[in-house]
Amino acid sequence: MSYRHLSLQCHCGQTPERIAEVGFTDDHCLVIQWWCIQCQEIVHVTKPLADCWRDCPSPGNSQDGVFPNRSGKGYLEEDAEFLRSIGVQV
Repeated sequence: MSYRHLSLQCHCGQTPERIAEVGFTDDHCLVIQWWCIQCQEIVHVTKPLADCWRDCPSPGNSQDGVFPNRSGKGYLEEDAEFLRSIGVQV
């Protein structure tokens, strides 16, 4: 699986210790929300889904070799197991 890091910061420069919520808006944006421990306030970042698509790495830049599939299971099955382990229902 190949991905690009999404850098998150409050306006004060503090990075989130923990993400509180991830969701989507009715106007097709990704929303990430957390509590800034320095400012003591809720911070949210929005990003249009079109920008998310544009920022995705191209198949030619795949880093699948960096993350080998050691268990012999398919990536989708491993992803589902990981999501269940953090409390996400698949």
